[in-house]
Amino acid sequence: MTKKISVILAALAIVALFWYLVGEVFILKSSENSISKLQCVSYAPFSKDQSPMLFDQGMVISEEQVREDLTLLSKYTDCIRTYSILGLEMVPKIARENGLKMLMGGWVSSDKIATEKEIKALITLASQNRDIVKAIIVGNEALLRGEVTDTTLIGYIKEVKKALPDIKVTYADVWEFWLKHPQIREVTDFVTIHILPYWEDDPMNIDASLKHLAEVRGEVEAILKEKNILIGETGWPSEGRMREDALPSKVNQAIYIRGFVKLAEENEWSYNIIEAFDQPWKRMSEGAVGGFWGLFDKDRVDKHVFAGDVSNFPNYKPLAFGSLLLLFAFSFLLRGSKIATKKVVLFGAINSLFAILFMLQAEQYMMTARTALEFGWAGLVLATHFFIYYFLLYNIAKDKKPEIINISAILKQKIFNADTSLMVLFYLSFVFLLISNLALALEGRYKNFDIYIFTVSAISFLWLYRGRFESMHFGRFEKASSLILAITTVAIFVNESYLNLFSDLWVLISVGFASILYMGSKKTALSELKNLALFMILFFGIFAYLRYGIFMNDAVAAQCNVSADSFLCTLRAKIGLFAYMHVFGEVAVAAAVVALFANKRVLSILALFLSIGALMMMNAFFGAIAFAVAVFVMTKNTTHKIAGN
Repeated sequence: MTKKISVILAALAIVALFWYLVGEVFILKSSENSISKLQCVSYAPFSKDQSPMLFDQGMVISEEQVREDLTLLSKYTDCIRTYSILGLEMVPKIARENGLKMLMGGWVSSDKIATEKEIKALITLASQNRDIVKAIIVGNEALLRGEVTDTTLIGYIKEVKKALPDIKVTYADVWEFWLKHPQIREVTDFVTIHILPYWEDDPMNIDASLKHLAEVRGEVEAILKEKNILIGETGWPSEGRMREDALPSKVNQAIYIRGFVKLAEENEWSYNIIEAFDQPWKRMSEGAVGGFWGLFDKDRVDKHVFAGDVSNFPNYKPLAFGSLLLLFAFSFLLRGSKIATKKVVLFGAINSLFAILFMLQAEQYMMTARTALEFGWAGLVLATHFFIYYFLLYNIAKDKKPEIINISAILKQKIFNADTSLMVLFYLSFVFLLISNLALALEGRYKNFDIYIFTVSAISFLWLYRGRFESMHFGRFEKASSLILAITTVAIFVNESYLNLFSDLWVLISVGFASILYMGSKKTALSELKNLALFMILFFGIFAYLRYGIFMNDAVAAQCNVSADSFLCTLRAKIGLFAYMHVFGEVAVAAAVVALFANKRVLSILALFLSIGALMMMNAFFGAIAFAVAVFVMTKNTTHKIAGN
């Protein structure tokens, strides 16, 4: 008993020390490059569940809300940059009240009617507020998005310059697009470039980011032969997924902003920081990272980007409490156990590790989940792994090896005990992983790596079933899943590169599951998957053409920007609308559910077709769910019978 208590106390101490270190010790100290005021900051008033997309539904931003925001910002900057003025016409008046100047923006898009309305309103508002308008920015990254041609954009800029000859006018875009369209410089009063090292095609880590920014600015100045340059957007996200070795974090955000401001002051650069407040609505189009570029969070709480100590886990105390509670509760499994000292130490080590990983994942979900669907997914994944966590410790404490039985036998025999429950959890976990892999492989730019929680299941099942994988007698579904996991894992590794530590860990987890599934389905010949493979290749080919030949084709996009009336452009617009509204994904899920219960081959083929369509048409999450179901339906009648351990 003394040894057990000693191990438990040691585990509690290790967990407490971990959270203390990440919360209080490994932090950015307040004395490191603290700053007082910024030249200019991007301002959007939206908070929590607000979004500019809701203006069409009657949303109104109150003057009180804007006044509170600008009163706060006036303590940290003398200027704000806006991106649109429709629905925000009160901003100039309130900016004046707070002594703020404006870089007033007008939104330019492929919608010509909406853009003309924006331009006219921009001209009117700027003419009424000449005293606070430092410059007008006509369009933001419209060329990057491929929504207008340079000729159309130049027309809008000239229209504004003609109406407001006494106010400077510019256009803002990622720096590469100024080099691709140097003719824009001929009609602007100065150049406004965006340099975001995190979002570069070759992402920069925090250590190389400022050097890269300085080099880019110098390159633009040299090529365009223009010294009058405004860095219109730069910054670093405080949360979100790692891109190669560019890691979003609260500490890295503070390091970047403080370092950049010092560099800008030394070189006398003009700049604008993105952005004032976290914008949760951006997570819908940019992934979780899109909502965390603010100097203040969505509730206007200071992130200490300007000054002060910065911790990546400012809420480490409740996280530590959660970990300690899990560890302590599961330690009761040792009661009455007669396992050897080595097993007790193993129990304590795994309990400590899993207690930390579980809370790290819970914290990540709390930061990144926004919709009911995202919270539902998070809850389901956490609940599944909570029980996996329990069963691993249970089997160690009782010195047991679980019985191996596949899902078909479980469904036929309808026997539910600890062993069958564990196998059900295995199936749930690898299906969750399969769904995540598909989404990461096809839309990985905006998806997070849930490495913490899936490390729990990978360790658990590799330990519990070690040496007995070939006794699992899996069938076609598991064989197909192992191959799909392998293919998508390669795609993820290639997309992310070895520099992304989160991706590297994810690859190891996926390889672990793929190995279990492949070894457990050795009696299933690859030839049995021939028809499934042929359908998949055919369907992926069809939708790859639609995606890259029409929807994401630069030539087609340019043609449609000139004239959107052709059948091809109408089709492209419909595809974009359906993708944005998740129509492809929802239809695919519905078809997969029907196929699951109808048990008709033609319906299963249709479900596979629609699921691959959803995957390729930017509805990867729903598409991945439908795809997993469709593959199961097409293979479920041929699993091998269990032969025993």
